[in-house]
Amino acid sequence: MIFIGCTKDDGDKEKIVEMTIYPETGYGASVMSDIWTQPLIFSDNDENQEKMLVDIITEGFDFDYERGYEFKFRVKKIWMQEPPQDVSSIKYEFIELLSKEKVITNDSEENLNQFVASETVKFTPKYPSEYEDEDNMATKIYDALKVKNTDSDNWMILTEIEGFNYENGYEYELRVKKVTQAEPYSVKYVLIEIISKEKKN
Repeated sequence: MIFIGCTKDDGDKEKIVEMTIYPETGYGASVMSDIWTQPLIFSDNDENQEKMLVDIITEGFDFDYERGYEFKFRVKKIWMQEPPQDVSSIKYEFIELLSKEKVITNDSEENLNQFVASETVKFTPKYPSEYEDEDNMATKIYDALKVKNTDSDNWMILTEIEGFNYENGYEYELRVKKVTQAEPYSVKYVLIEIISKEKKN
């Protein structure tokens, strides 16, 4: 059953939907920041479109996200008539957790061709978060590689590719091995070969 309603005739429209949060994160930055991080990837059964949870207001979501697990929630989806500046006009309010399921259960390896951009970006990991040291709770920020698979338009931000020595100012095409470990969940990339290296002005 789906509920659609309004708080008043000229108020915010509301709808009860099921939200899915996926087992692997994306890479992106808020419109208010130039530091990349790892937004959650979600969809709801109203639109069935995967999106990054960036610049979207959420309320009441008190749960510990773990990569490798898929979470399903019942939530209230609200179309705000007067949203705050620089955020989505849609917000989500938590109602209940429906399920948490381990969906990445097997280790795997995959060979990929990747493009590496000629400049690094600022990046702070979130899952798990990393800090400068035990006494300083400041978030650790890396000068990280901006990478995409050659058959994709989606950028990834990687702190390292094992065996790869990056030189700033050069674009690369690499052959790499993606190694996924199911428990505890982790992903790493290992250099197989450098296909090309080109100086950029």
